[in-house]
Amino acid sequence: MKARFAIPFSRLVMALFAFGLIGTAIALFWITYLGSLSIAEYEIARSAKSKATLTRLAFTQHLDRLETQIRMIAADPNIREALRNNDKAAAKEIMDRASEGLTSAVLDILLIDHPDEPGWVNGSLGLIDIRNQLPHNVRAAMPPDIWVNYADHDSDPVEVTAALSTPVLDPETGQALGKIYGGTSVTDSYTLPGVLAKILKVDDLAIYHDDHVIAGLGDLTTEILPGHLTKTPDTVSYMLQDNHLYVLAPLMHGLDGHMMAAIVKQPVDTMQKVEETYTRLFTPFLLYTGVLAIVAALLVNRITTAGLGRLLTYAMSLRQDRLVSPPTPGLISEFNKLSSMFQAAFESVRDRDAQFKDMIDGSMHGVLVHANHRILYVNDALLQMLGYESGDPKQLVDSPTLVIFAPEEHSRLRSYYNLRKSGGAPRAYEVKGIRKDGQIVWFEQHVRLTEWRGERAYYATITDISERKHQEELATKNANFDILTGLPNRRLLMDRLHQAVQRCKHHGEKIALLILDLDRFKTVNETYGPRAGDLVIETIAKRLTCLLGPDQTVARMGGDEFAIILTDQKDRWQIEQVARDILSAVGEPIDLETGFQAVMAGSLGITVAPHDGDDDEALLLQADTSMYQAKADSGSSYRFFATRMNEQTARAGQIEVSLRRAIENGELHLNYQPIVDYSKKRVVSCESLARWTDPHLGTVPPTEFIKVAEDCGLIVPLGEWVLREACAFFHSCNRNGLQLDGISVNISPRQCRDDSFVDRVTAILEEMEMDPTRLQLEVTESVMFEDQRVDPIEILDAISSLGVKISLDDFGTGYSSLSYLKRLPIDTLKIDRSFIMGLERDQDGQALVKAIISMAASLGIDVVCEGAETLAQCDLIHAFGCALIQGYSLGKPMSGVDFHRFLANMNGVDAVAAQAG
Repeated sequence: MKARFAIPFSRLVMALFAFGLIGTAIALFWITYLGSLSIAEYEIARSAKSKATLTRLAFTQHLDRLETQIRMIAADPNIREALRNNDKAAAKEIMDRASEGLTSAVLDILLIDHPDEPGWVNGSLGLIDIRNQLPHNVRAAMPPDIWVNYADHDSDPVEVTAALSTPVLDPETGQALGKIYGGTSVTDSYTLPGVLAKILKVDDLAIYHDDHVIAGLGDLTTEILPGHLTKTPDTVSYMLQDNHLYVLAPLMHGLDGHMMAAIVKQPVDTMQKVEETYTRLFTPFLLYTGVLAIVAALLVNRITTAGLGRLLTYAMSLRQDRLVSPPTPGLISEFNKLSSMFQAAFESVRDRDAQFKDMIDGSMHGVLVHANHRILYVNDALLQMLGYESGDPKQLVDSPTLVIFAPEEHSRLRSYYNLRKSGGAPRAYEVKGIRKDGQIVWFEQHVRLTEWRGERAYYATITDISERKHQEELATKNANFDILTGLPNRRLLMDRLHQAVQRCKHHGEKIALLILDLDRFKTVNETYGPRAGDLVIETIAKRLTCLLGPDQTVARMGGDEFAIILTDQKDRWQIEQVARDILSAVGEPIDLETGFQAVMAGSLGITVAPHDGDDDEALLLQADTSMYQAKADSGSSYRFFATRMNEQTARAGQIEVSLRRAIENGELHLNYQPIVDYSKKRVVSCESLARWTDPHLGTVPPTEFIKVAEDCGLIVPLGEWVLREACAFFHSCNRNGLQLDGISVNISPRQCRDDSFVDRVTAILEEMEMDPTRLQLEVTESVMFEDQRVDPIEILDAISSLGVKISLDDFGTGYSSLSYLKRLPIDTLKIDRSFIMGLERDQDGQALVKAIISMAASLGIDVVCEGAETLAQCDLIHAFGCALIQGYSLGKPMSGVDFHRFLANMNGVDAVAAQAG
């Protein structure tokens, strides 16, 4: 171990004691010195405030003496008489006589203004120019009996005047005969500074106005003062400079808002005397303190040296493993306790060393001791981990330490060894080891510093974690990869997508995210079983991987949905080519284990970054939206994301929220379109049509809100509301004597898939007291074929058993088999409007309509032709043998009130029924 500088304990104690005592004494001396300075500063501050107060008092007394003279003149009866008689000579004589004998308080300005003549008599000193010192407009604005401070800023230098206005009043009438103005010119005045200096007993005094000296005595008239002294002239301030105290005392505000202030300078030696006193005392104080400290330190050293020497001798003997008795107790009790503790610790360490060696040899963990890059010790457990024979540590002792670690770990372990000298290396870490036969194993190694036979060494405990690492690899794979296909799962896809987007931001790359959904995959599962479905998924995954190569990411999102990240794409054309190749690969036949072939198709949604954005989740949502658009359009195709898709999604979300509120608040209404028996010119029924006008969205067409209701499940409560409203409307017609045989309500396939649909219909019929035979439910062919888990015959039979009639709507546009018509309890066929449009000119259409009508008649099923726009179409339909017609030519959808009126005009009113209602 490298030797370091060290000093004996006894000398350290002696030095620290001496330094501490001297330092404490110097600190106390310095505190006392600072306290004296603080007291001196406080006394100076108090003196400055007293001086400022005295200055203001002297200034006020000077003005009071001047005011006394002015009021004596104003109170003189002769002045009043002279003003009445306009006798200037008499007034002048009175003013001159009043000014005689004045010494200390001299009126520099003395002036009388007559009501008819400003400046009537001027008794001011000869050097005073009243026009500058106290102009007429200033005098006219002066308040009576109040001293004012006026400064003429147009003159150079500025002339400052302190003046008082006193009216001369007629004692009988109280009328002002004139005004007497008196005062003193402050600028270049000797009288005022002299009076103040005499009272204050100073030689240097200056009067300031607006940061300029306007009068003064001594050095202050020419001395430049620091700005902070005059920075706040409205308050008392002071400063100490070169053993002189400067005090600023505010005197009077001027009409211009500026403060006139006085600055006094006087010598102060308080601080100097304090400093001289402490400087003179410091040397003897330091000398006496040093002598006392040395004496005390020698005494402490004598006490500690003897006991410490005995303790050191005892410790050296223990270190050499010699059995010696503890030293005799000394004066210091702590040294006595240390000697007893050394003895107990030595015996305990000796016992623990023996136990520790036995524990290491028999430990289940590997133990490695090494120093200077050489192995010093290994136990049997480590030998077994490394494939060596147990009981012979010499196989590895004295070998290089790195011999038991894999070659790729050598560089890292060397850096750890160098860092460990400064304490920067990790104490626990995982590392690859190498067995005697060359097999790689994983170790977890904990390293700490120790001492081996008196030298510095490193002690490491080693655990074989190969099995744990294997399990972690499996867990990582399961967490990030799909088990069936081995493709990345959604979690790993999002990570790679995030990385691709970041590269897109920094390097300007163009990437595309594609979502592939297999069309009709559900049919394969239901027809051939789940095993066939898994085979299809595995085959598609392999095809995509082979097609796109290892540089592109193919992931399985779940079910039959895949995601693809295309990086470094040049343009949209290149992306389209890849999309076509993908759909082509998906469409190739797949051989199933049953001997059959499955031919799949896919729908692709594509979004491109950065064109469509650079947010991971947003890109995924956009690709998903465009995929659903491709599936909705035709399937077996691809669609690029467009902003309108988001707008449609947002619109659907707004409609869902508003529709939910509208259903709860009853904001929808029904329109009714008549179904007319054309041969009798009579309304036999009507179709109930839901309509909705939202205060924010406006009029929402049924084709839009019905689809949203089906997608989000609102169609069930909406359908129940329509059914109740239709039943109530039917009752209202017949109560009013209006003859209506029945009413039709459209039923959504989503309602039919509800297990409780038939029960709900039954409950509503009972609640509304509706005759089931008067109600007709219109269903589309999708009810029978949209969900193969639902048996359409069972559903329609249950409805028909209630007495409710079934109408098959939009007949001829679907893909149903005609054989269903003889098996299902259908009462009415509604021929779709697409067959009726342009029927007059369409020979093929006429043939189809005639065939449907003839077929229905042979099966005993009524027929309604909807969408008749002209009377010519109605006549043609009637000629084909169909009497029931629905269309704009006979009646548009209308409100309940309008339908009542229309029904009355067509069918008339049953007076007996109306009276009964």
